[in-house]
Amino acid sequence: MHLFKSVYVQINIKFFHLVCIVGLLFVPHGIPEAIAQSSEYGRRIEAEMRLSPQDIDRFEKFQPPEDNLKPLNPNQTLDLKTEDWLGNAIYATKDAGPYTLVVTLIGKATAAGDVSTLWNSGWRLGDGAERTASFPGLSKLSVKAGQRVEMTKASQPMRFKESQTIRPLLALVRAKNFAFESMTVQVWSGVGDNSWKDILLSFRWLIGGLVFLLLRWWWVKR
Repeated sequence: MHLFKSVYVQINIKFFHLVCIVGLLFVPHGIPEAIAQSSEYGRRIEAEMRLSPQDIDRFEKFQPPEDNLKPLNPNQTLDLKTEDWLGNAIYATKDAGPYTLVVTLIGKATAAGDVSTLWNSGWRLGDGAERTASFPGLSKLSVKAGQRVEMTKASQPMRFKESQTIRPLLALVRAKNFAFESMTVQVWSGVGDNSWKDILLSFRWLIGGLVFLLLRWWWVKR
């Protein structure tokens, strides 16, 4: 009886050690420093830019052409007349990507109803070329007349094949029922916290299979 208990305890101890080892294999070592400054938008904030009153005034006075007011698909927004803003240059390395713009827009609803804005966002590269995409989502439903509205939206992350100087770019396509007050743009680099969770979840079956194989190997070896 004592021999059976001793063997049982030894098996449990070995199993506990094995589980600890397997768990340590999948801890993302080397990330603690990044986690300290990371967010859902990226691992590191590279820059934060507040648009000037002159920039805000240009957006406020922009009168979109009739073509801008029609129902648009994402590709159509890139060919329209827009009111543009170009941010300060930053140096983007290919290994630190992807790069994401996080835009916070503050203002007031001019009337009761929905507030909506439509933009293009992207980057101007060092050689003058631009990489842009439609940027909807800075909108809010069912607001009161005169209500203060704050909206935050992240652009589509973008990677660069070569390290280079880039400048963030925003282009207003149209704004409805909104009076501009202020606007802030952050540039984030790296994969955000939510993305890391998604990556780990996508490998959960592989991890489970490896754990099963290790347990089977341990059982045979014992």
